[in-house]
Amino acid sequence: MSDEARLEAVPAADSPGRRRRRRRRVTILVIVLVVLAALCVAAELVARHVAEAEAEKQIDSSLPAGTTGTVGVKIHGFSVILQALSGHLDDVSLASHDLVVQKIPLTFDATVTDVPLKQGGTTGPIDATVVIDQKALNDSKLLQNASGNIALGSGTFSYDSSINILGLQLQYKLTAKPSVTSNGKSVVLTPTNAAISSSNSSIDVSSLLQYLKTQPPTICVASSLPTSATLTGIGVTPGVATFHLHSTGLPLDSAALSEKGTC
Repeated sequence: MSDEARLEAVPAADSPGRRRRRRRRVTILVIVLVVLAALCVAAELVARHVAEAEAEKQIDSSLPAGTTGTVGVKIHGFSVILQALSGHLDDVSLASHDLVVQKIPLTFDATVTDVPLKQGGTTGPIDATVVIDQKALNDSKLLQNASGNIALGSGTFSYDSSINILGLQLQYKLTAKPSVTSNGKSVVLTPTNAAISSSNSSIDVSSLLQYLKTQPPTICVASSLPTSATLTGIGVTPGVATFHLHSTGLPLDSAALSEKGTC
């Protein structure tokens, strides 16, 4: 065969046949990558669902005896599988709208960071909001020095109380604005209005109010919270009280969680 014939027999560097084979290889590679991506997404979704379901089960089993309702769990972040391999979950949300604890109905939501998967570990910072209605607040006896039912108004608490002045037992209704102490352990009720309900009293209401302002009632809330938890704010609307809480970290141990703070 002549040199010219042999050159004509060699395919061109970018012949139609070679382009078709290249396209087929690229197509197969794309299909494989798509299938692998779909499998990874499916595995991630399954793992996330299983992890959230298991977390809800563990929380349900650790709630105090007699508690009813459910706590929903949502795990955030890019990959729950990679988070699990690292030994902790970056960001977890907890929420319940039907929880009843010790016969007290409440609504709460919380964000927990750096949740260890090993039992006995300690979480990262936690921020939570607890909402209690007026009836539940009265049933909880949180306001121990109120002799009558608490009424929740627009930013205020109102309740009945009494005081002994010069041997005279004076009954009155007090309206007060709640605030949180700087250490987050107590709520101070600063009187804004008072109405005397004793029929035999000649004491001026304004004088009583000024006197009550000198010693506003202080309620310890730390005794109802884990040792590392503090109150960061309180909001009051008619019939509803909202408590904002923060913790630097909670130990995931039932004995440690049962330890309460002091004022």
